[in-house]
Amino acid sequence: MARSASREKGGYYPTPADELKLVCKKLYVELGSSAALLDPCAGTGEALKIIADSLTSQGGSITTYGIELEETRAAECKKIIDFALKCDYKQARVSTKAFSFLWLNPPYDSIGHERTEVIFLRDLTDPVLGKLMEGGVLGFCIPQYVLAHAAPLLAARFDELAVFRFTDANYPVFKQVVVLGVRRSKARRGEEARAIREWLKELAGGGPDMIPPLDAENDTFYLIPSQPDKKISFRGSLLDPAEIREDIANSPVWEEIGFRLMPYKKGSILKNPILPLKPAHNAIAIAAGAIGGNMGNHLLVGRTVKVVDKEVIPEEKGERVIERDRYITTVRVFAPHLPEGVYDLE
Repeated sequence: MARSASREKGGYYPTPADELKLVCKKLYVELGSSAALLDPCAGTGEALKIIADSLTSQGGSITTYGIELEETRAAECKKIIDFALKCDYKQARVSTKAFSFLWLNPPYDSIGHERTEVIFLRDLTDPVLGKLMEGGVLGFCIPQYVLAHAAPLLAARFDELAVFRFTDANYPVFKQVVVLGVRRSKARRGEEARAIREWLKELAGGGPDMIPPLDAENDTFYLIPSQPDKKISFRGSLLDPAEIREDIANSPVWEEIGFRLMPYKKGSILKNPILPLKPAHNAIAIAAGAIGGNMGNHLLVGRTVKVVDKEVIPEEKGERVIERDRYITTVRVFAPHLPEGVYDLE
């Protein structure tokens, strides 16, 4: 989902650090567990860092992943979290159902008749392509009235739902709330889902007294589960020039090509042999193209040609032809400073 620059700037509402620290008090990890945190609207990365620092202090091994579309904020984000992408979240190539915790503070806006917050929630918790693992925890920061729009998805996809509002110091600004819940394995339907939807809609239309503030004393806590035992793929847009340049620069294949083609390269990733090469070994290596190329004032190129030898054997009722394949390997030397210029060595 592309966003214009004006919408990008106007729709950016970072969560205050003091509210985030109160959210952190409701999250915990088991000692020694590994968890992956995702923020698809990461901004400068501060929210992820605060949450990760809290869970790390509890003894968890935490890895942070953020996606941010705006260039300046994305650059700041890359400095403080483990992995950051500058692209739209829909363009990112990210493993499905791989993240233990999803912090979702999307743009507060509408596209047509649908709230942007709901689009983000629907996509990122999709049963097939969503990023939050089953049993993973959601932290959903939205204006209070948007609860009514998000109610059907929240009721269908999450257990242990709880809603908290910002504290009195910050609530009056945008009247924001934080929804916490655990991703279900199957969608909830029927009367139970209907009751949860109605409860959320009632909270959406009520005043601040209907929702407990984040600093209220309560016994609501959420265990951030260990992430699945698999490597997380986290890549940007297929057409991201910066990522393409980085991939090329880090590729060992590119290093070897550079060694072969660029005379200024000083080393190769090929390992040195255990014993010194004999002349025959050098010849085979040159013919195979493993060494050679630009040798200063001349150029070496290996070349192998298939030759078919035919032998005709007379027989009583004619003749029999036997074909044998053999290969002739030559090294062609281009030496402009010598009289012939080009020499073939067999």
